[in-house]
Amino acid sequence: MDKEMPRWILVALAIAFAALGLMLLDAREDLHMYTTYFREKSPDVSLRIGELSSQMDEAALRQHFEGVPLNCVAETSTLGDRLCYSNIDSADRRAALALLAFLNKGRLAHVVVHVPWWKHGAWLRSLKLKYGASQNAGVVGDERGAVLRWNMDNGYLEMNQSRAFNPLTLSTLFWTASPKQ
Repeated sequence: MDKEMPRWILVALAIAFAALGLMLLDAREDLHMYTTYFREKSPDVSLRIGELSSQMDEAALRQHFEGVPLNCVAETSTLGDRLCYSNIDSADRRAALALLAFLNKGRLAHVVVHVPWWKHGAWLRSLKLKYGASQNAGVVGDERGAVLRWNMDNGYLEMNQSRAFNPLTLSTLFWTASPKQ
């Protein structure tokens, strides 16, 4: 009755636990969004991307995303000097984790939606249906490959062509304002 577990099972378990540990380590900065998504009710957002503008200030941004509790803080980065963010449950009726908006010198510069890994394909299909053919905007330095871009009157919208291998890694929808508006 006291038989030892075969060595190959122990090795397989060790490899599986090591892989899980590496995936968690790789996604450690994003795990809080997943826990919030599954534990708390957050707002559903209508993005209305075509209505976004580089002329919007923080008040106009709050009005555009009315009902979304945006937290805004001074945070200097390459994307802007002020960050507004909120956890969300969906954007345009598709699962989403967070909404971020970056303002630069008081004006809207970028809007980012973090998308769960398992909804990447649904988001990409909906963007292709809504905005048509995309152009390649470059390549990400990981397994996600090409960045797809849709040019719009008010800027451009980008998303990776492929999702990451790690199911805990976020996909990102990224709108950048046109400076000409």
